[in-house]
Amino acid sequence: MRLSRRLALVASLQFGLSSRFDCHVWALQAPGGVILIDAGSGLANDALLANLELDLGTRRVAAILLTHSHPDHALGAAPLRELTGCTVWTPEPARRYIEEADEEGSGLARARQVGFYPAELRMRPCPVHRSFAHAERFTVAGQAFHAIHVRGHSEDSFCLLTELDGALTLFSGDVVFYGGVLGLINAPGSSLEGYRSDLPRLEGLGVEALLPGHGLFTLRGGQRHIDCALEQLSRNFVPRMIGQGDLIF
Repeated sequence: MRLSRRLALVASLQFGLSSRFDCHVWALQAPGGVILIDAGSGLANDALLANLELDLGTRRVAAILLTHSHPDHALGAAPLRELTGCTVWTPEPARRYIEEADEEGSGLARARQVGFYPAELRMRPCPVHRSFAHAERFTVAGQAFHAIHVRGHSEDSFCLLTELDGALTLFSGDVVFYGGVLGLINAPGSSLEGYRSDLPRLEGLGVEALLPGHGLFTLRGGQRHIDCALEQLSRNFVPRMIGQGDLIF
């Protein structure tokens, strides 16, 4: 699903582009090649690469940047690296989970136990080319990124800020979604305390395109969705969360 000259959505459970266990996988055409933001579950790599070829005219991937280590975002990193020869970049707190295929640390073991993922789904070790820390600015394939650590959905969740097609763009993973929805889930490492501490790091950025890991997205006015989440978080009641009523992904 091509959205602009340099941006495509190449995997997604909500839009039926790949496996029902995949997050949104965003493909960004950088000066030095295609960058994937997140990697999906690894259960539909052929569909992902076919979509990439259809949308951006290539199956070659220069790099994968992960927003966090949860299975629907990270399990595809190892097989995609083998298929394309790309480098894999992760948040520093997620690096060990990815390199060691830590199914407890990544949340796969618990999610599989409660029936969220199929019993046969397993995590494979994946070499990490480089990890990034909070507030770090780095360049991948000629594209500059600013890493922002925002705990709340998970301890290792990061947002990635970059300029794309003239618009300040935030790949927000599962931190914040369209409409100001937050990503608190019933799992270890997910907490309102993390959100209260770290979500203010997204205040005043002037984000235009908000590209989360699930559900709706927007190419304009993204900051108002972030501000909505911040406003809800300031109240005495629990904000709107993914998985509540019609917000199930």
